[in-house]
Amino acid sequence: MALSLAACAPADGADFPAGDARPLTTEEAQTLAAMRLRNLDAGTRTVAFELAQTDSELAFDGWFDYESGVGYGLTAGAADELVLWNTRAVGTHPATTDAAPLPIPDTDQLATAWQGSALDPQASRLDTVLATIGSLGADRPENPLLLQQNGTLWLGERTVDGTELTVYAGPPSDEALEPGETADPDAATVRYWIDDRATLHRLDVRLGGEEAWTTVRFGAADDVTLGDPFADAEGTDGASG
Repeated sequence: MALSLAACAPADGADFPAGDARPLTTEEAQTLAAMRLRNLDAGTRTVAFELAQTDSELAFDGWFDYESGVGYGLTAGAADELVLWNTRAVGTHPATTDAAPLPIPDTDQLATAWQGSALDPQASRLDTVLATIGSLGADRPENPLLLQQNGTLWLGERTVDGTELTVYAGPPSDEALEPGETADPDAATVRYWIDDRATLHRLDVRLGGEEAWTTVRFGAADDVTLGDPFADAEGTDGASG
């Protein structure tokens, strides 16, 4: 569950005293281990975040379909654009409305109506966040025993919009800690806010060694299915510029 992230923007992250952090119980590990499978079972989730970039700020509002592995939405900033991506490619399209329209426009013209490139988390902060969102689905639970051994930590419990959430700090790596080694909660670069059914409500990422957090909020989108425009575009691997 470890993530390698390289960007940062401020967010309304809660304070979690380092002294309260502790390793996971068996039940907590099992719940967290099911989070990515829960996203896949949910299909499409709403996704929203704000991101500070070098010379501008943007706000994203859209969806990610964990069944097809495709995300889509509107980035509002210096220039409003529609964004469409999967694990390999990201494309942009001029926005003509103040919300991302459905169905996705011009999916039969990905190579011409959309400007695209490879999704590269090392290339931009936005690509980093988009890739992170796309990584949060899986067709099977993680290994809960490894989560208890690799430095994943319980940070605390918070109530958000009337829902009780448990907050976990991601591990420093996917490898088990050495005997006697403990994880530093202040060094964590990711926090998962999860309910007792293993549903992810919020993800905080701290990027590039900064103190500030970028917050990605997730919600239900039972009536939205994005499908896979990349697979439907015959003869292409995705949006191309």
